[in-house]
Amino acid sequence: MKIVDQRYLDSDNRYSTQPCLLSILELDPVEPERVAQAQERLYAALPGLARLRGLIGKRADADAVPPLVELVQQTAMELRRLALNEVTVGFVGVVPRMQRRYRLVLPYNAEGAVAPALKMATQLVGAMLAGRSFNVKAGLARLRALADRRRQPRGSLMQTARTILMAVMPRKLPSPAGLALR
Repeated sequence: MKIVDQRYLDSDNRYSTQPCLLSILELDPVEPERVAQAQERLYAALPGLARLRGLIGKRADADAVPPLVELVQQTAMELRRLALNEVTVGFVGVVPRMQRRYRLVLPYNAEGAVAPALKMATQLVGAMLAGRSFNVKAGLARLRALADRRRQPRGSLMQTARTILMAVMPRKLPSPAGLALR
């Protein structure tokens, strides 16, 4: 499973009135039993995940989108809810004429943390499929740090703007009359 393409969509796009992250997820064939086991592990790691079933809209036939795609989308939404307190509706669908590729759409408020949340969700689901552990607390702390860093103004940019203005603005020279009086 890997993300093969991502792009940011402006608000008022075809999916939402909010800005969105459109991602293309490519899946390898996975047995349904492994997906069910991974889902149980994810529900144990993220208890709120079970409540997100109705927050994902489908842009395809119900059988066309595998449960694993929805699980990745739900995991990304739950990670964002826990780290950033963002609750949104997501969309999944098939990519036409491309087998095993699926479209995931995530509306967002914090642009700097939405792509890392989806990447972390694919890593978390992949770890659960393989039966490995994943440090969810460290991942959530990383997402919070990304969101906080994006919200705070950057002091160095203000200093640079001030320095540029100082270099461009001419210095006030004393008037010739003021020099004669000395």
